Amino acid sequence: MAKLNLSQVGHSLFAIAIIAIVYYLSARFALSITLLNHCALASVLYPPIGISLAAILLIEHPVWLGVFSGAVMSGRSLDQVNWLTAFLAATGNTLEVIVASQLLKQVEFSRLLRRVRDVLALIGCGAVLAPTLNATITTLTSAAISQPTELMNHWFASWLDSSVSILVFTPAIVVWGNQELRVPHSFRNRLKKLQPVLVGQRTIEFYIWLGLMGVWNGLMLTTSTGTAPIVQGAALLLLKYSPFLFVVWAALRFGQQRTMLCLLIASLSSIWGLTQIQQGNFQSSLFQIQIAIAIMAIITLVLVATIAERKTVEAQLRRRIEQDQFLAESTLRIRQSLDVKQVLNTTVAEVRAYLNADRAHIAVFDEQGFTDVVAESVAPGWNPMLGTRSPRPILADIAVLFEQQSVRVNPNSDMTQNEFLKLYYAMYQVKASIGIAIWQEGQLYGVLNVHQCVAPRNWQDFEIELLTRLATQVELAIQQGRLYEKVQGFASGLESQVQERTAQLQQKMIELETLNQVKDTLVHAVSHDLRTPVLGMLMVLKRLQTKAEETISLSKSVLDRMVESGDRQLSLISSLLENYSQEPHKLSLNYQRVSIVELVDQTLHRLEPLIHQNQIRLEKQIAPDVPQFLADSIQLQRVLEHLITNAMNHNLPGINLAIQVEKAENEMKCTISDNGIGIPPDQCNLLFDKPFLRGSQNHHRTGLGLGLFLCKQVITAHQGRIGVNCEGKGANFWFTLPLG
Repeated sequence: MAKLNLSQVGHSLFAIAIIAIVYYLSARFALSITLLNHCALASVLYPPIGISLAAILLIEHPVWLGVFSGAVMSGRSLDQVNWLTAFLAATGNTLEVIVASQLLKQVEFSRLLRRVRDVLALIGCGAVLAPTLNATITTLTSAAISQPTELMNHWFASWLDSSVSILVFTPAIVVWGNQELRVPHSFRNRLKKLQPVLVGQRTIEFYIWLGLMGVWNGLMLTTSTGTAPIVQGAALLLLKYSPFLFVVWAALRFGQQRTMLCLLIASLSSIWGLTQIQQGNFQSSLFQIQIAIAIMAIITLVLVATIAERKTVEAQLRRRIEQDQFLAESTLRIRQSLDVKQVLNTTVAEVRAYLNADRAHIAVFDEQGFTDVVAESVAPGWNPMLGTRSPRPILADIAVLFEQQSVRVNPNSDMTQNEFLKLYYAMYQVKASIGIAIWQEGQLYGVLNVHQCVAPRNWQDFEIELLTRLATQVELAIQQGRLYEKVQGFASGLESQVQERTAQLQQKMIELETLNQVKDTLVHAVSHDLRTPVLGMLMVLKRLQTKAEETISLSKSVLDRMVESGDRQLSLISSLLENYSQEPHKLSLNYQRVSIVELVDQTLHRLEPLIHQNQIRLEKQIAPDVPQFLADSIQLQRVLEHLITNAMNHNLPGINLAIQVEKAENEMKCTISDNGIGIPPDQCNLLFDKPFLRGSQNHHRTGLGLGLFLCKQVITAHQGRIGVNCEGKGANFWFTLPLG
């Protein structure tokens, strides 16, 4: 930092010294030309003021110190000027250029002078207002050595000197030195930059202009010396002001830089001609030529700015036409394909070719935030990026860069402050870049990047606008391409979807057919099982009806058969109603803490009359380590009742019935076994289906065979298992429930 400060101080001191020397030499030169040397009066053209204002506008260092120093030295070089007068005059000169520069900054003055408003600002602020301050201070300081009658003339002459100097020298220096003074180049590079200016389409015409100016100077010289007095009278007056025609010619033909040079040459030539033709009052002639130079400079500046504005508008229109044509052609080529990859490849190729860039690529983001370079066009000699993937998710880093606007312009990568971009630029040799965000459905989809790798590049506004407009078309093309890919995916999957739906419909048809078969079977079972007991009861009742007695005696066996038949019908109907009440609804459970010991005891207590009636010998074995668990106690009690009553209903009285409860790992297992007639092995796997159809040997059993099916529903809803073992004599029904 210390070295940097010392370097800046050195540059500032050097600039101040150069300005002071240039000020002093130009002031001495001006006074010597106008034959006013060693006098404290104004000169016809005072270059230091215009040079100083141009220096302040071009150089960032505090060069006003050089202006002040040069003004003091030039003032002391005059006769009858003491240090105080020199300091006061230097103060006026310095304040003039400082005030002029500040006023120009306030009105947003552009040093390019390509707009009429900038020329008018220079005329109004620099050539009219600011010289008033200097003229007043200079006149007051010279009051001691001037006659009172001369003060007004002295003020006007001083004001006119400064105005003409600013109008003639400041535009020429600013236009020619705007870029050259700011950017350090080698001498060879300076020559390359000046070559198009010195040698171009108007070179011959410019040389003709210089030749004619030389002829004019020769005529002025011969007229003044009397060697060839061929110009006299009105022709002489016209000859004196003919440089005006020359500068108009230059403004129309030579462009801004050469016109400023021609204006300077014409002004100096006019002053030189005045010094050669000394007729009448010299001071009056001086004022006339100064006013003529000022008018000539104003008209020239306005004319050049007007032409520059027209050319700028023409260039903008031409660029707009080229942009629209390029955009239309690019959009047409982009929209010729609905393939997103081809769209992106076409885009980067068109952009790099049109902007003459070193690289153009498009990077897109995936769902995790990683970026992939999916399309690239790169000039030979630079590292390719196609196919590269970021080593980490960078979507958040990129999104921050595009928070404020969708365009990020970087003319010089060395000036970048963002650490992420510094690493990125160094990795891929980027010197300048433009990034355009690509959005899809309000989300950052990717970025269109254009790189200049050879050197920094000052991106133009029309280039940025073009990329922005093209990015909009790319967004639309990507959106259409993605929609097309979705349609293609739908089309390719349509056949499989139709096949899948067809298979589903076939499966539904099979299920419906199976359901119809089950319903038919159920109706058949109901009609078969209910018809038999009803017919038996009707036969008994009709036999009793045939007897003639008024009062009929009924034997106990007949009554038992009728009661048994009614009970069987009631049981069948109850089973049917229970089945249909369960069928349309899914089983819902009311979980609560359940003790299997209490549940078994409650169930046995409810079934105690049936157990006693069937002379059941009951054995109960419940392990003490079985904990409480979450279950629906009502549903589990139904399961226990079904399993116990099944053992009693399907066996003869007097069987042994054992209930065993044990803990097995993370579940509870309950087994209900009997030593009855058993179950055929071919029917064990069908017991829990709906409905279980009994064979002809089991017609004496009541029910529709739905109890075990309901038991399976309850146990399955508890995420348990249920089954039966039919090996040997009797049957062992078991179920398990999770303890967790």
